[in-house]
Amino acid sequence: MKRIMLTIRDLAILGLFTILPLAVGMAVCKVVTGSFEFTFRYLTMALTLAGALLALVLFRKKSDVDIPKEGKAPAKLYIWFTLAGAMVPLVNAMFLLYGAADEEIPFDLTKQLNAMLLAPIAEELICRCLMTHIIKRGSESKILGVLTAVITTAAWIIPHSYSTASAILRLTVSGLIASLIYQKTGCLRLCILNHAASNIMTTVILLTARPFSSPLPLAAAIAAAVIVFACLIREIVKLFKNNKENGNVQIRVVPVTQ
Repeated sequence: MKRIMLTIRDLAILGLFTILPLAVGMAVCKVVTGSFEFTFRYLTMALTLAGALLALVLFRKKSDVDIPKEGKAPAKLYIWFTLAGAMVPLVNAMFLLYGAADEEIPFDLTKQLNAMLLAPIAEELICRCLMTHIIKRGSESKILGVLTAVITTAAWIIPHSYSTASAILRLTVSGLIASLIYQKTGCLRLCILNHAASNIMTTVILLTARPFSSPLPLAAAIAAAVIVFACLIREIVKLFKNNKENGNVQIRVVPVTQ
């Protein structure tokens, strides 16, 4: 029970420090301009990232939750996990564009720049890194590992709840895979690269994609996705197998004397 209460406390602290800079930014914006528009349009992700970094410093210095240094991952896992991030929006776009009407796709430069540059770092730091260590607290329980993957993925999906059902499904699968990989490697860069690749591909599609009538582009995208995900699954299997054989523990806890 004590462990559960400590976890709830630390998650509440994480939430507070994550939204604190955003709340201050909104208040200042309201006083200066009379509305929240500037903060929402330009500063949301920057302030969220600032809050996440503030929380990271706090937990490393003042908490009994240990945040380990960045772990290492196989080079091939970097390649295939990053490519997989790019393939998901590509295949989805191919399905949407095949036989679609020829119309202009709306593009918001500010939103896309935030999605490419800031969102991958902020969201992965909060959901994949900080929440994982707060919930697991050094435990290597498989059940707790799965529960952690579910909780962190749910938290990651909340800001994207406006998306379609198919997008929510994709985010759920991607989040679960990213969480399990992070728990095994302790390598946040992997998750950031995967997330950034997905958002960058989305931006490229918004800028360049046009409807098509030939099934060849769709077939090529599906074939490429099958190859990429087959290679990714192979690397994940190797990762879990190697960790099991070597008894490698990436996420641990070292109590801090208060």
